[in-house]
Amino acid sequence: MKSPLLVVAAVSLGVLSAVHPALAQNAKRYHLELKTSAIQDLSAMGQGEQKQEFTLTGQVSINASDSADGQSVSVVVDSLEASPGAPLPPAIVQGLVGTTWTGFRAPNGRVAELKPTTEVAGSQLVEGALMQLFPPMVAGTAGGKAWTDTVDVDQDGLGIRTVINFQTTGDTHEGKQAVRLAGASSSAISGVQESPQGSLSIEGTGSGTISWLITGDGSVVTGAFAQDQALEVSVPSLPAPIPLKIHNEGTSTVVQ
Repeated sequence: MKSPLLVVAAVSLGVLSAVHPALAQNAKRYHLELKTSAIQDLSAMGQGEQKQEFTLTGQVSINASDSADGQSVSVVVDSLEASPGAPLPPAIVQGLVGTTWTGFRAPNGRVAELKPTTEVAGSQLVEGALMQLFPPMVAGTAGGKAWTDTVDVDQDGLGIRTVINFQTTGDTHEGKQAVRLAGASSSAISGVQESPQGSLSIEGTGSGTISWLITGDGSVVTGAFAQDQALEVSVPSLPAPIPLKIHNEGTSTVVQ
Protein backbone atom coordinates (compact mmCIF):
# COMPACT_ATOMS: atom_id res chain seq x y z
CA MET A 1 0.00 0.00 0.00
CA LYS A 2 1.30 3.41 -0.93
CA SER A 3 1.95 5.79 1.93
CA PRO A 4 -0.28 8.91 2.14
CA LEU A 5 2.78 11.09 2.79
CA LEU A 6 2.55 12.95 -0.52
CA VAL A 7 -1.02 13.99 0.16
CA VAL A 8 -0.20 15.15 3.67
CA ALA A 9 2.97 16.91 2.53
CA ALA A 10 0.76 18.96 0.23
CA VAL A 11 -1.45 19.75 3.19
CA SER A 12 1.55 20.73 5.26
CA LEU A 13 2.84 23.21 2.69
CA GLY A 14 -0.65 24.53 2.21
CA VAL A 15 -0.97 25.43 5.87
CA LEU A 16 1.66 28.05 5.31
CA SER A 17 -0.78 30.02 3.23
CA ALA A 18 -2.59 30.94 6.42
CA VAL A 19 -0.22 33.92 6.56
CA HIS A 20 -1.73 36.55 4.27
CA PRO A 21 0.46 39.05 2.39
CA ALA A 22 0.49 42.81 2.25
CA LEU A 23 3.53 45.02 1.59
CA ALA A 24 4.54 46.92 -1.53
CA GLN A 25 7.28 45.23 -3.55
CA ASN A 26 8.19 46.11 -7.13
CA ALA A 27 10.26 44.05 -9.55
CA LYS A 28 12.04 42.07 -6.85
CA ARG A 29 13.69 38.67 -7.24
CA TYR A 30 14.09 36.28 -4.31
CA HIS A 31 15.99 33.10 -3.64
CA LEU A 32 13.90 30.54 -1.76
CA GLU A 33 14.92 27.46 0.20
CA LEU A 34 12.24 25.22 1.68
CA LYS A 35 12.93 22.13 3.80
CA THR A 36 10.46 19.47 4.91
CA SER A 37 10.94 16.46 7.15
CA ALA A 38 8.15 14.01 7.94
CA ILE A 39 8.07 11.10 10.36
CA GLN A 40 5.19 8.66 10.08
CA ASP A 41 4.48 5.65 12.25
CA LEU A 42 3.28 2.89 9.93
CA SER A 43 2.61 0.31 12.66
CA ALA A 44 -1.00 0.09 11.47
CA MET A 45 0.39 -1.15 8.13
CA GLY A 46 2.68 -3.71 9.75
CA GLN A 47 5.72 -1.47 9.32
CA GLY A 48 7.77 0.73 11.61
CA GLU A 49 8.55 4.40 11.75
CA GLN A 50 9.64 6.01 8.48
CA LYS A 51 11.29 9.37 7.92
CA GLN A 52 11.45 11.41 4.74
CA GLU A 53 13.34 14.64 4.13
CA PHE A 54 13.49 16.84 1.05
CA THR A 55 14.34 20.36 -0.05
CA LEU A 56 12.94 22.73 -2.66
CA THR A 57 15.13 25.61 -3.88
CA GLY A 58 14.47 28.20 -6.53
CA GLN A 59 14.05 31.83 -7.50
CA VAL A 60 10.90 33.87 -8.01
CA SER A 61 10.15 37.36 -9.31
CA ILE A 62 7.58 39.66 -7.71
CA ASN A 63 5.92 42.60 -9.43
CA ALA A 64 3.34 45.05 -8.11
CA SER A 65 1.36 47.76 -9.89
CA ASP A 66 -1.18 50.30 -8.66
CA SER A 67 -4.78 49.36 -9.29
CA ALA A 68 -8.16 50.68 -8.25
CA ASP A 69 -8.29 50.74 -4.43
CA GLY A 70 -5.08 48.75 -4.05
CA GLN A 71 -2.39 46.94 -5.98
CA SER A 72 -2.22 44.04 -8.39
CA VAL A 73 0.62 41.64 -7.56
CA SER A 74 2.17 38.80 -9.54
CA VAL A 75 4.73 36.13 -8.70
CA VAL A 76 6.63 34.18 -11.37
CA VAL A 77 8.59 31.02 -10.61
CA ASP A 78 11.89 31.54 -12.46
CA SER A 79 13.53 28.30 -11.32
CA LEU A 80 12.74 25.37 -9.03
CA GLU A 81 14.65 22.25 -8.03
CA ALA A 82 13.73 19.38 -5.71
CA SER A 83 16.27 17.32 -3.83
CA PRO A 84 16.52 13.54 -4.31
CA GLY A 85 13.78 11.76 -2.40
CA ALA A 86 11.21 14.51 -2.75
CA PRO A 87 7.65 13.13 -3.21
CA LEU A 88 7.26 15.31 -6.31
CA PRO A 89 7.75 13.86 -9.80
CA PRO A 90 10.40 15.80 -11.79
CA ALA A 91 7.79 16.59 -14.44
CA ILE A 92 5.65 18.42 -11.89
CA VAL A 93 8.61 20.39 -10.54
CA GLN A 94 9.71 21.47 -14.01
CA GLY A 95 6.13 22.21 -15.01
CA LEU A 96 5.91 24.84 -12.28
CA VAL A 97 8.81 26.85 -13.73
CA GLY A 98 7.45 29.84 -15.64
CA THR A 99 4.08 29.70 -13.89
CA THR A 100 2.59 33.03 -12.79
CA TRP A 101 0.46 33.57 -9.68
CA THR A 102 -1.63 36.73 -9.35
CA GLY A 103 -3.42 38.43 -6.47
CA PHE A 104 -4.86 41.75 -5.32
CA ARG A 105 -3.70 43.84 -2.37
CA ALA A 106 -6.53 45.75 -0.70
CA PRO A 107 -6.13 49.14 1.03
CA ASN A 108 -5.91 47.41 4.41
CA GLY A 109 -2.75 45.63 3.24
CA ARG A 110 -4.23 42.16 2.72
CA VAL A 111 -4.13 39.74 -0.19
CA ALA A 112 -6.74 37.01 0.19
CA GLU A 113 -5.05 34.51 -2.13
CA LEU A 114 -2.66 33.91 -5.02
CA LYS A 115 -4.01 32.06 -8.04
CA PRO A 116 -2.04 30.58 -10.97
CA THR A 117 -3.01 32.13 -14.29
CA THR A 118 -3.07 28.66 -15.88
CA GLU A 119 -3.91 25.22 -14.50
CA VAL A 120 -0.63 23.54 -13.58
CA ALA A 121 -0.22 20.25 -11.75
CA GLY A 122 1.30 20.73 -8.31
CA SER A 123 0.61 24.47 -8.06
CA GLN A 124 -1.02 24.02 -4.65
CA LEU A 125 2.24 22.58 -3.33
CA VAL A 126 4.14 25.85 -3.67
CA GLU A 127 1.38 28.44 -3.31
CA GLY A 128 1.70 28.50 0.48
CA ALA A 129 5.45 29.01 0.25
CA LEU A 130 4.97 31.91 -2.18
CA MET A 131 2.63 33.57 0.30
CA GLN A 132 5.50 33.71 2.78
CA LEU A 133 7.11 36.39 0.62
CA PHE A 134 4.52 38.96 1.72
CA PRO A 135 4.38 40.10 5.35
CA PRO A 136 0.89 40.92 6.68
CA MET A 137 1.70 44.51 7.56
CA VAL A 138 0.49 47.85 6.27
CA ALA A 139 3.33 49.80 4.68
CA GLY A 140 4.85 52.32 7.05
CA THR A 141 4.02 50.45 10.26
CA ALA A 142 6.53 51.43 12.95
CA GLY A 143 8.26 49.29 15.54
CA GLY A 144 6.50 48.60 18.82
CA LYS A 145 3.16 47.53 17.33
CA ALA A 146 1.34 44.26 18.09
CA TRP A 147 -1.82 42.61 16.78
CA THR A 148 -3.49 39.22 16.34
CA ASP A 149 -4.90 37.68 13.16
CA THR A 150 -7.26 34.71 12.96
CA VAL A 151 -7.42 33.01 9.57
CA ASP A 152 -9.77 30.23 8.45
CA VAL A 153 -8.83 28.23 5.36
CA ASP A 154 -10.63 25.36 3.59
CA GLN A 155 -8.27 23.27 1.46
CA ASP A 156 -10.40 20.82 -0.50
CA GLY A 157 -12.33 19.68 2.57
CA LEU A 158 -9.60 20.22 5.15
CA GLY A 159 -10.40 23.03 7.58
CA ILE A 160 -7.50 24.97 9.11
CA ARG A 161 -7.89 27.71 11.70
CA THR A 162 -4.70 29.64 12.49
CA VAL A 163 -4.23 32.29 15.17
CA ILE A 164 -1.13 34.46 14.63
CA ASN A 165 0.29 36.98 17.11
CA PHE A 166 2.41 39.63 15.38
CA GLN A 167 4.84 42.19 16.76
CA THR A 168 7.10 44.79 15.14
CA THR A 169 10.49 46.00 16.38
CA GLY A 170 12.83 48.65 15.07
CA ASP A 171 15.86 47.42 13.10
CA THR A 172 18.38 48.58 10.51
CA HIS A 173 19.57 47.44 7.10
CA GLU A 174 22.75 48.77 5.51
CA GLY A 175 22.74 51.65 7.97
CA LYS A 176 19.16 52.68 7.25
CA GLN A 177 16.03 52.36 9.32
CA ALA A 178 14.06 49.13 8.95
CA VAL A 179 11.38 47.15 10.77
CA ARG A 180 11.36 43.50 11.77
CA LEU A 181 7.96 41.82 11.83
CA ALA A 182 7.73 38.57 13.79
CA GLY A 183 4.81 36.24 14.32
CA ALA A 184 3.99 33.15 16.36
CA SER A 185 1.09 30.94 15.33
CA SER A 186 -1.01 27.98 16.44
CA SER A 187 -3.34 25.98 14.20
CA ALA A 188 -6.18 23.49 14.50
CA ILE A 189 -6.49 21.12 11.54
CA SER A 190 -9.47 18.89 10.80
CA GLY A 191 -11.19 17.47 7.75
CA VAL A 192 -11.22 14.92 4.95
CA GLN A 193 -9.19 14.82 1.73
CA GLU A 194 -9.44 12.39 -1.15
CA SER A 195 -6.51 10.18 -2.16
CA PRO A 196 -5.82 6.99 -4.17
CA GLN A 197 -6.35 5.13 -0.86
CA GLY A 198 -9.81 6.65 -0.42
CA SER A 199 -10.99 9.42 1.86
CA LEU A 200 -8.30 10.43 4.36
CA SER A 201 -9.54 11.82 7.67
CA ILE A 202 -6.92 14.24 9.05
CA GLU A 203 -6.87 15.69 12.57
CA GLY A 204 -4.12 17.58 14.33
CA THR A 205 -2.48 20.76 15.51
CA GLY A 206 0.32 23.02 14.37
CA SER A 207 2.60 25.75 15.68
CA GLY A 208 5.09 28.03 14.02
CA THR A 209 7.15 31.18 13.88
CA ILE A 210 7.80 33.60 11.04
CA SER A 211 9.72 36.86 10.56
CA TRP A 212 10.67 39.42 7.92
CA LEU A 213 13.15 42.31 7.72
CA ILE A 214 11.48 45.21 5.91
CA THR A 215 13.17 48.41 4.73
CA GLY A 216 11.72 51.90 4.96
CA ASP A 217 10.42 51.79 1.36
CA GLY A 218 8.44 48.61 2.09
CA SER A 219 10.84 46.12 0.48
CA VAL A 220 11.38 42.75 2.13
CA VAL A 221 15.09 41.95 2.51
CA THR A 222 14.85 38.55 4.18
CA GLY A 223 12.21 36.24 5.53
CA ALA A 224 12.22 33.02 7.53
CA PHE A 225 9.66 30.61 8.92
CA ALA A 226 9.50 27.34 10.85
CA GLN A 227 6.45 25.18 11.40
CA ASP A 228 5.64 21.93 13.21
CA GLN A 229 2.55 19.77 12.84
CA ALA A 230 1.32 16.72 14.73
CA LEU A 231 -1.32 14.92 12.67
CA GLU A 232 -3.28 11.68 12.71
CA VAL A 233 -4.28 10.35 9.30
CA SER A 234 -7.08 7.78 9.18
CA VAL A 235 -7.11 5.54 6.08
CA PRO A 236 -10.29 3.49 5.41
CA SER A 237 -8.44 0.18 5.00
CA LEU A 238 -6.38 0.49 8.21
CA PRO A 239 -7.48 -0.38 11.76
CA ALA A 240 -5.80 2.63 13.39
CA PRO A 241 -4.76 6.18 12.41
CA ILE A 242 -1.23 6.89 11.16
CA PRO A 243 0.59 9.40 13.43
CA LEU A 244 2.51 11.91 11.35
CA LYS A 245 4.89 14.65 12.49
CA ILE A 246 5.92 17.27 9.95
CA HIS A 247 8.51 20.02 10.22
CA ASN A 248 8.71 22.75 7.59
CA GLU A 249 11.20 25.60 7.46
CA GLY A 250 12.24 28.07 4.85
CA THR A 251 14.08 31.26 4.03
CA SER A 252 13.79 33.96 1.38
CA THR A 253 16.49 36.46 0.45
CA VAL A 254 16.29 39.29 -2.04
CA VAL A 255 18.78 38.91 -4.90
CA GLN A 256 17.66 41.78 -7.13
